[in-house]
Order: sequence, then C-alpha cells, then structure tokens
Amino acid sequence: MSQRLNGVTLQSVKERDQQDPLARFKAHFTLPEGVLYLDGNSLGAQPVAAKKAVDDTLDQWRDELIKGWNQGWFDSPERLGNLLAPVIGASHTEVSVTDNITLNIFKLLGYIVQQCPAGRKAVLSEGGNFPTDGYIAQGFCQVSGSDHRFLPEGASLADYLDGVAVVVLSQVNYRTGKLRDMAATTQLVHEHGAEVIWDLAHSAGALPIDLNGTGARFAVGCTYKYLNGGPGAPAFLYVHESVQNGGWQPLSGWHGHRSPFAFDADYAPADDISRFRTGTHSALAYAALEASLTLWAEVDMQALRDKSLALSNLFRECLGDLFQTHGIEDITPEDDERGSQVSLIDSEHGYAIVQALIARGVIGDYREPGLMRFGFTPLYLSYEDVWQAARHFREVVESVEYQNPQFHVRGAVT
Repeated sequence: MSQRLNGVTLQSVKERDQQDPLARFKAHFTLPEGVLYLDGNSLGAQPVAAKKAVDDTLDQWRDELIKGWNQGWFDSPERLGNLLAPVIGASHTEVSVTDNITLNIFKLLGYIVQQCPAGRKAVLSEGGNFPTDGYIAQGFCQVSGSDHRFLPEGASLADYLDGVAVVVLSQVNYRTGKLRDMAATTQLVHEHGAEVIWDLAHSAGALPIDLNGTGARFAVGCTYKYLNGGPGAPAFLYVHESVQNGGWQPLSGWHGHRSPFAFDADYAPADDISRFRTGTHSALAYAALEASLTLWAEVDMQALRDKSLALSNLFRECLGDLFQTHGIEDITPEDDERGSQVSLIDSEHGYAIVQALIARGVIGDYREPGLMRFGFTPLYLSYEDVWQAARHFREVVESVEYQNPQFHVRGAVT
C-alpha cells in the first residue's frame, strides 16, 4: 500500500492525530469495525451512551409506567432545548426540541405571516435549497392564501424582498456545502421589513452558530446529522425571547396550551417557547438524543470548526491531482464559505463510485444529478480515517472498479 497520496504521507496524518485536541471524543461513539464513516451530514454515528439511555428509559417505562411523564419525560422538549441552546448561540428558554423540520417550518410560517400587515403576505423560498423547505412553503401558501415565490439560485436576495413576509433559507447548502453569512443576510431581510427562518440542518453541530449575536429571531434544525441523535430524532425550533408571544402557531396541539392538563375547550397558547409544541413526543427518542447533547456540553466549538476545515482540506488535498486526470469536478467552497462537507460531481459515474466506496466500507452519499457528498464530523473522524478514505477513493477511480455492474443497481434510498 502506498504511504503517500498526492504528496501527503500517512506518517504526517498520524502525527496530526496525536496533536488533535478533540481526539478523545472518538471513544464516545460506536461504529462498525472497518467502516470509515463520511456521511455524518446525513445520519450521525451512535454515541456509546445512547444505548444505555434508551435501555434505562425502557426500564423506566416497564417499572414506572405512566408515572414516567412526571419523571423527566414531559419536560424533555425544553430540557433538551436548553442543552442545545449553547451549541447554536441561543439563550435558555429560546429552543424547543420538538417534531421535525417540516412541521416546525409550517409552525413558524403561520406564526410570522399572521402578524404581518395585509400587503405583506408572500413567502420566499430559496432555489436549490433542500426540497422539503420549498414543499412546505408551497403547502402553507396553498392553505393560507399567501403568495409563494422562489428566489432563483444565485440571484440577489435584495431584489426579491418586496412584499415578502418571510424567507426560508439554509445556513449551509445541502448540495454544495456553501455557508451563508447569517448576520449580513438577517440584517438585509429585517431592513426590508421581512423575517427569515434559518434552516440549520447542515450547520448545527458542524460549526459555531451565533443566533442571538446575528440578530436571528427564528430557526429550525434537525438533530440526527452532526448532533448524532439517531434516525428520526426530533428536530428543534428557535424563537428569540422577544418574539415568543406574538400570536398562535397554527399547529395548536394540546402540549402547546398554557395549561395542557386543564383540558379546556378553547385553546390558549403558552406564554413561552412551549407554545410551539404540538402533541405527545417519544420518550425513547428523546433519551437517545439527550445522551448526545450532554456530550456536546464538553465540545469547544472553535476547535470543532478548525478540525472540520482541516479534515475536509486534507481529503481534497489527497485527491487533488485525481480531479484533473479523471474529470471529477470539485464544487466545494473555500474555507470561510463552507460547512463541513466536500462536494464532488461526476455526472456519469458518481452513483457507482459511491456504491463502490460503500462496498469497501467508506460511506459517503449520493444526490442527483451526479453529486458525491462526504461529510466530516470532527468528533469521531481522525486525520488517518480521512487519509484512508481518500486512498480508497483513488483506488476505486483509478482501477475503474466502479464499472462493476453491482454498483449501478439503484436502491430506494440514495
């Protein structure tokens, strides 16, 4: 096996691992033997503590039955929200862990639009954004009578804000990894009399976020990617304290009532972040997520960001000469403009290359058309892991291993 990839030696990356201030966190996660996992941008690895947390909750359900709701289950959305708040630059009482991103966007759209003057009801979606954000905006507009508009990918946002009530934007683009300037964009939207809902799905847990410091008032995000909450883990919703009492959110379920166990006939929203709850949540899912969020209290977010950029740059450096010789396009933004992923395009062979890598135990993911995504999660990826993943990538491409027919069979999920 070669000890050098495009000038980067195996020995040099081993030395970087010895100096890594985040190296100790890898022991807090469990991954299958022989797997190099570069898909934490779609589903994070399992924290070691998650299994015990779920087992303990199963035991609590068995032993305590319904009494468990008064033993930590019921207040999980707010308790976990307070654990998450420092990771995204929010204050305590401003984050609720609840439902999923799709439902949370719908809630915030309704909450914001109902407070806008009659001439400002349009909802602006971002072209090229993750589809669900646009889909739910379209659905909201269908039932509310609001005007749905699209911001073309690459267009100037300022040119599309007239008459707009709310814009839905991703801080990090799910395809390219492009990082938006949250402070400047939030200021621009507010100056035009509109609000912005930030989707943090590909940034929460991947880089430092300062919601309060940037003036952001609304955000949503998921916890199963970089935050390692598990498949289908609950999402979160952020509403700045100053705007928490502006009206109803449209999914007015009983857990968002001011007194949910009074069982009043008429709805009265809670006067804090809990008004954005809907109905009963899964104690098991919250237990797994809490195991991860407790670990995040120990993470230095700037050290995380530094390592994220270093890992993704290492991957690109090890592959650099391959891009020219094999026609693979690197569309990854540069350091100050990207999240925590590398995005490569091979419109003809991208899917098969990813499948060949998965067969070798190097797990990335594929998105149409031709996009190969590799996520870099600093808490459980080492520099040597990334170097080895790049070695496999080179071998798959240089040997045209991806031409094996088995790597062209499409599964239901890509």
